[in-house]
Amino acid sequence: MRESAFILCNTLLKRLFIVCLLLFITSSDIKAQAISWEEFIERITTDEESEYASWEYLYEELVYRHEHPYNLNTVTQEELQTLPFLSPLQIENILAYLYSYSPVESISELQLIEGLDYDTRALMSLFVYVGKEEEKTSSIKLKNLLKYGENELVARADIPFYYRKGYYVYPEEILEKYPNRRYLGDRYYHSLRYQYNYADRISIGFTAEKDAGEPFFANGNKGYDFYSYYLLLRDIGIIKTAVIGNYRLSFGQGLVMNTNFSLGKQSILSSIYSMNKGIKKHSSTSESNYFRGLAASVSLSKNLFFTGFYSFREQDATLDGMFITSFKTDGYHRTPLEMSKKNNINNHLIGSNLSYTNNHLRLECTAVYNVFNRVLKPKLAYKKYDPSGDKFFSAGISYRYDWHRLSVIGETAMSGNGGVATLNSAAYRFSSSFRLLALHRYYARDYQGIYASSFGEGSEVRNEHGFYIGVEASPYDLFKLTAYFDCFRFPYLRYRASFPNSRGVEGLIQLTGNLNRKCSWLFKYKYKSKGQDFTLEEEEGKGIAPFEKHTLKAQIKHQALSWLGLKTTADYVMTSFITTGNEQGYQLSQSFIIKPESARWQCETGGSYFRTDSYDTRVYAYERGMMYSFYFPSYYGHGVHAYLWAEYDINKLLTFLVKYAYTGYFDRESIGTGTQEIEGSNKHDLYLQLRVRF
Repeated sequence: MRESAFILCNTLLKRLFIVCLLLFITSSDIKAQAISWEEFIERITTDEESEYASWEYLYEELVYRHEHPYNLNTVTQEELQTLPFLSPLQIENILAYLYSYSPVESISELQLIEGLDYDTRALMSLFVYVGKEEEKTSSIKLKNLLKYGENELVARADIPFYYRKGYYVYPEEILEKYPNRRYLGDRYYHSLRYQYNYADRISIGFTAEKDAGEPFFANGNKGYDFYSYYLLLRDIGIIKTAVIGNYRLSFGQGLVMNTNFSLGKQSILSSIYSMNKGIKKHSSTSESNYFRGLAASVSLSKNLFFTGFYSFREQDATLDGMFITSFKTDGYHRTPLEMSKKNNINNHLIGSNLSYTNNHLRLECTAVYNVFNRVLKPKLAYKKYDPSGDKFFSAGISYRYDWHRLSVIGETAMSGNGGVATLNSAAYRFSSSFRLLALHRYYARDYQGIYASSFGEGSEVRNEHGFYIGVEASPYDLFKLTAYFDCFRFPYLRYRASFPNSRGVEGLIQLTGNLNRKCSWLFKYKYKSKGQDFTLEEEEGKGIAPFEKHTLKAQIKHQALSWLGLKTTADYVMTSFITTGNEQGYQLSQSFIIKPESARWQCETGGSYFRTDSYDTRVYAYERGMMYSFYFPSYYGHGVHAYLWAEYDINKLLTFLVKYAYTGYFDRESIGTGTQEIEGSNKHDLYLQLRVRF
């Protein structure tokens, strides 16, 4: 009897333990759903305006992946490698778990996989789902293309309820003196995007865009000012990826070729492991950083791949006679002067990449040759060592070695004039909750990588030497610490630094955590000191002094009700410089996210109050934008900002989005300067978007 009672008691205890474990996993899974992939972008976004185009590429890719998640029971190694926050060790552990315990019954089982911390599990839940182990749709037949293919058409229009000065008809005497002040088109922005996707294997797209102020069916524009198109194929025979039309490229660490997403100082801690590189479609409305032509990657063997590409496209530039003094990359063609710079040069590009990959090692060799139809000859003194001439060649070798917890990653490149650039890093994962990254880069002042973009303080892979160390820790899933320290030096002159060997340092500490399963918090502090020119008129002194900037952000996000979320944010900025002294700025923001369960609609509304002493103390705030657009505006002066965003699913085919934004200032009678000037101290904008899916 005693033995039977003991067995019964033991069985009951085991079952009770299993029930408690499942309840814990389920409750933690609910908590994990509190984060959104938009919040992930917001967390790793910095206040560097030069990075926004790159952020938008990543944003666009995550929009698509969120709407087309991977089935956890059929996911492959290559698919997991497209998620920028997963390390090789984490991918290895996920695949090992799936091999041993597949099929997975619930997304909650992510907690049972070694090495996945809270943030990683939360983010994975946004890009994977649990379904039956069915074969993926892969057969390329006409009936499958028609039955399983997805079509999407997105139309957008922006309506400003104000006129900028460039739209006015200036008096004749002003036009005679400044003939380029008037905009050639109306004040409305509108665009069209069409995409067809079939099982991640075939993608066809078309984009047309007109910026505000640009002519439409006028001044030489055949309808829209910008057109983009592409046809992309994947996994067809020996062809891994092939594209015709507009595309982007990224290889190695970007020292030779990268027109894709560039790693920032905070995001590199999560993204250094990512192997989501190679050929990408260019489906955004960005009018720079893309190629037009042919590119293909083929499998020579199981571990050896070859990529070849050719591009010919016209580009915008500022000319001085027959010479190119600078490239124009903003994509605006609103005034006669801007229109005169449109497509006034052309570029031929040809290149290749050879890569070898096995379980632990990846080696790549990339070479690119560029030819322009005019000679590039920069005029500014600090651009003395910038690329000059009409023909440019660069080549590099990159490597990556993953061994258990250690990853060693780097690339070394040389340009045709002998300039060298090298970047090398080592990342070590001490445990599932602690990892360290050390990185060194040296970019010679005369290195010529026309389409290079990589980690660094400057916007170009040139004239920089620096060392970076970063850490991520999440002890017991109570909170997550992200911190880095970066010191850098510029051997030659640069913008706003007219003396060689200017220096700087930057450091960041970010803490994120959860008070409970409904409330999360964030605290971020960033310090930056960078050498900058100064002139003291009274003492007739010139030189370089440190421009110091302190940035603070505190945020609380609370799921007050099942359908109502609240987000409260406080931002503070303080700068110090020899000529301006101490200046400061702050912003208080509040937003409400309303998403009723089983409803066809959702909306978000919010507002902020800001006050800054100058443009240098401007404040930034991420804000919900329209589909496929990343919106992270800055504000300075004294004023308020408010917005209302809403999405409504009319039916399975149609989705309508609308956004209204208001910005008002208390310290000025007009907004902006020159042709951008708006009379009055406030502005109203309306954004409309319609998506059709069939």
